[in-house]
Amino acid sequence: MPKRLSSGEWHEVCRRIFLSWGAPDDSAECVARSLVEADLAGVSSHGVMRIPSYHGFLRAGWLNPVAEPEVVQEGISSATVEGHWGFGQLAFWHATRLAIAKSRETGIAGVGVIHAGHAGRLGEYVEHAARAQTIAIVVASNGRPGGGLVPFGGAQRVLGTNPIAAASPAGDLPPFVMDFATSVVAAGKLDLARGQEIPEGWALNAAGYPAKTADEALDGGGLLPFGGHKGYALAVLVELLSGGLTGAGLTERPDHVPELGAGGNPGFVIALDIAHYTDLGQYGVAVDVFFDRLKRTRPAPGSQGVVIPGEPEERERAIHRREGIAASDATWQAILGVAGEHGVSLADIG
Repeated sequence: MPKRLSSGEWHEVCRRIFLSWGAPDDSAECVARSLVEADLAGVSSHGVMRIPSYHGFLRAGWLNPVAEPEVVQEGISSATVEGHWGFGQLAFWHATRLAIAKSRETGIAGVGVIHAGHAGRLGEYVEHAARAQTIAIVVASNGRPGGGLVPFGGAQRVLGTNPIAAASPAGDLPPFVMDFATSVVAAGKLDLARGQEIPEGWALNAAGYPAKTADEALDGGGLLPFGGHKGYALAVLVELLSGGLTGAGLTERPDHVPELGAGGNPGFVIALDIAHYTDLGQYGVAVDVFFDRLKRTRPAPGSQGVVIPGEPEERERAIHRREGIAASDATWQAILGVAGEHGVSLADIG
């Protein structure tokens, strides 16, 4: 039976576990908030189900829970944030805030991230930027050891799922927020589908044929890019920005497994301060009018109408704040196992 807890209870579960790994209070809070916010937004592939995989990174030596991000290169409108193999959320938040601050001075700024752990849901960073009246783009690569994505025309995984997120503020309306992997589905959805059949077109098996189950795809197979060559091209662009431009390194071989000192989960944050380009108030009004025009588009047969990217997540938040967040029994048992291994009691929660 799924385990259903409130967002506050899940936050406390995460916080206690990360503290038990030696993470400082503010780090544990940041990562707990990131995972719970992903679940609230309906992106469970980046939510509390990540705790066991983070624990696997910890045991393998890929995650240093006490590390703090550090700026190791800086210019007027650029910087590089060294994650020191700590939680990826810490490094990407640092990079996002730095990019926003620099864009205030120069209009546009780019900040790279190197040697970081899993970054979580990229949408959280661009949403923050939109609330700060900037347009932001965030990309990340190499998010899955050994790669997760099969390049168009290939039969084995080489690239990470290489997600890309972007957001823009509106006026009185909620912001535009896009956030997706360059694969047909996020890698976490395969993990959630273990033991189940998956739709054709999601992934290939180890022999290069369409995978019929999640286990086939996970056992030597790989995810397919969305839109064929178009998703593949975007995945390569993300790799060039986050792995190449930062100096973290590009994927070298299909069987690559990152170790400490390798590229890890590099990323790149771009922030544009709207006020440097146009009147902020006029921009907001124009975006509201544009969104309204999109919403008034005649719905297709069987459709509930046009939605603005970001609206589905807002709806999910309302539901999960009211009904709580559910995790599968397998996920809950794995979390209990992690907690027990580190002497963390969760008996008083739920």
